[in-house]
Amino acid sequence: MGNTYTTPPTVPDTGDLIAGKIIKTESIERMGNLSNYLHAYGGTSTCISQAFDQNTCVTASTSFVDLCRWRIPIPSNDHTTIDFHVNAKVTTTGTGTIKFTLTDGNSVAQGNSSIAITSTSFGLATVSHSFSSATTSDYVDIVMSGKVATGSTYDLDIQIVAARFLPLSSPLSSGATAQGTDKITPFGLGRLAANYPLTSRAGVQWRTNIQTMRSRKRPLLSWSGIENPSSVFAGRGKGPKSLGIGDAQFLQNQSPLFVGGGALTLYVYVVDISGTKKFSFMGRVFSVSSNGWNELSFFPNLGNMSLESSLFGLPLYKLVPTLYTESDTLLDSYERLAVSNNLPRITALSVWSN
Repeated sequence: MGNTYTTPPTVPDTGDLIAGKIIKTESIERMGNLSNYLHAYGGTSTCISQAFDQNTCVTASTSFVDLCRWRIPIPSNDHTTIDFHVNAKVTTTGTGTIKFTLTDGNSVAQGNSSIAITSTSFGLATVSHSFSSATTSDYVDIVMSGKVATGSTYDLDIQIVAARFLPLSSPLSSGATAQGTDKITPFGLGRLAANYPLTSRAGVQWRTNIQTMRSRKRPLLSWSGIENPSSVFAGRGKGPKSLGIGDAQFLQNQSPLFVGGGALTLYVYVVDISGTKKFSFMGRVFSVSSNGWNELSFFPNLGNMSLESSLFGLPLYKLVPTLYTESDTLLDSYERLAVSNNLPRITALSVWSN
């Protein structure tokens, strides 16, 4: 049977796994199958999901210009294929190209993949990208750039961007693997079958796998401003380039958080900073003094559930920037003057949980 799993897995009866109960082969096999399934699928849900108003995320450049960026967690060292989905068009007959460039947390370039857009009405397009080399990093930086083939005549207009890592196929690779630097080992289900000894090694393997997968990061919020928009049409390409005061009031994202989940990881991408500035998220105020990606962490207040929790039967929390308007704020003004005045600002934001 090798390191196989079924989709969906058959969950073991937890009542069979308490002291004093007879150890059943069926329950042990299901535990191994579930462990393999969780390694294959855990953390492969959507990691980028962002939509733009029409005529805002646009470019008329004939050479690639950076439009958006995101930092997302890598589920494990084995998860090296990511699918990108876009909804885009060109405004008149021509070709636009969207390119995704990846660099892992060890500063290793992981290649790029492109999507050609030729339709003059919004349509879906997809590209599957595989890392160009093995990685031991726990995250990857993604930059989306765009261009058109012929200048001064039309725009490339991007309305939706989404991405997810592909789950691992069954059977899983043999032997121990890793999630960053943490060990995880798939189960050979044949060794958990009837008439095989249940070794202490299996118990240690389950415990190690559980500890490793509990620390696997789950993206809760991925947001990017539009860095270098351009258009052949007057009045277009005016989308937000940075996180502003209005976003703190209207950017609404709710996610379930659970007791024992540990600290949240918060990344902010900052430009034009000098000295120390401040940014507030979920009521916590953070000091930032470096350009580029800044890593912050905090323990959320789990007593502050949103009103919508009762509707869904889940402990939901609003993951939003908090309004901070002092003179040292990193939030852009209502008038969006940060770019024109070269003021320090946040151009991308990512939030992860365990």
